[in-house]
Order: sequence, then structure tokens, then C-alpha cells
Amino acid sequence: MSSLNPRIERLKAIIGLEEKRDALQGQLDALTSQIASLSGNIFGESPMSPVMATKAPAKAPTKVAKASKGRAQRGALKESILAALSSAGSTGVRVTELASKLGTKAANIHAWFHSTAKNIPGIVKITGGHYRLDGKAAPAAPAAPAAKPVAKATPEPKAKAAPSKKKKGKGAKRGELSEKVLKNLEAAGEKGLTIKDLATKTGAKYRNVAVWFVTTGKNYPKIKKVAPAHYKLAK
Repeated sequence: MSSLNPRIERLKAIIGLEEKRDALQGQLDALTSQIASLSGNIFGESPMSPVMATKAPAKAPTKVAKASKGRAQRGALKESILAALSSAGSTGVRVTELASKLGTKAANIHAWFHSTAKNIPGIVKITGGHYRLDGKAAPAAPAAPAAKPVAKATPEPKAKAAPSKKKKGKGAKRGELSEKVLKNLEAAGEKGLTIKDLATKTGAKYRNVAVWFVTTGKNYPKIKKVAPAHYKLAK
């Protein structure tokens, strides 16, 4: 029994240190979000004050615009976080890193993990403010197989002209994004391109390109992952 005591004491010490590290990480994330919030207030309020003073009727439209953007950003934030977690693999991503990549406040991402993420069983918490996407949850993403039947259904324009035009339009957009992504990756060579660079070169949204790699991109074995959100086309 005496030989086991040192091991038990060490385990207790490790557990205590892990708890302290989680608490400190949470405090650090909270401080980061407060700094970002204060910085936004400092640089955001001064230019707005004269405009609001001179044009009071413009308040109603701005509130409506903010509300509509907030609704749109909820779905966009979810897709962006899932794409980042999928790209990071088993190493996962910290909340501060996600906030920096997505250009949002760390407090918003913390709130997302404590609310929306609870409905996604594949998200696993590694430590305080550090999450990863369980590999078992990856099969839930394949939306590409559902899109393939739509593309194969294009030979039906003879019977129904109107529906075929709609299907051709959707299929052309998806195929166009794939062609642009592959062409730019081929031109980049061994250096590859980041999702942000591809979004700029293809003229597509960042989240659309990120979702493309998680879904349709998996069907191209030549596409290799260089780093998180960074890919190349192998020869």
C-alpha cells in the first residue's frame, strides 16, 4: 500500500493542475473577448455619433439590417466552425484561434459551444476553450451524395423543360466551383492555396469553399491537406 501512495498523490496533483489550467484558459478567453469588445467600442462609436445626431430617421433601417444579419450569421458561424474543426482533425482548435480566423469575438464562439454545439454529438471538448470534431461524426456531413442524383437527372429535359432548366442551373454552379478550385490548386503547384485565397480567386464565399472541401472535395483523391484550411493538388 505504501508504494501506491506516491502514484495516487501524483495523480491528484495532475488533476488539480488540469482544473487550474481549464479555469485559467476560461479567464484568458473572457479577457480576450472583453478586450475585443472594448476595442470595438473605442473605434466603432466615434464615427457613428455625428451621423446618428444628424440623421435620426436612419435608426430604424439600421436596426432591421442588424437583425437580419444576425440571423444569417448564426448559420454561417455554425458552418465555419464545423469546417475549421474538420480541417484541424484530432488536434482540434481553440476558441481564440477560431475567433481570429472567423473575424468574430471569442465570447460569441464560447456561447455557440455552450448552446448550439450541445445538439452536435460529434463535437468533443479537449480542455477549457479547446474542442475537436470526433471522426465518428464526419459521415453526417456528406451532402455530396445527395447532390449527385440531381446532376444525373439532367438528361430529363425532353419530358419537362421547366424543371430541367432549374436542375441544370444548380448543377452548373456546383460544377463551376469544382472546376475553379481544381484549376487554381493546379496552378498553385506544391505550395497550394488556403481556403481564403481560393475564395478570393474563385469569387465564392469562404464558407462555401470550406464546405466544398469537407463534402465534394473528399471525392478527389489528389487533393491533399497541407495545413489547417490549406490544400494542394498532388501530381
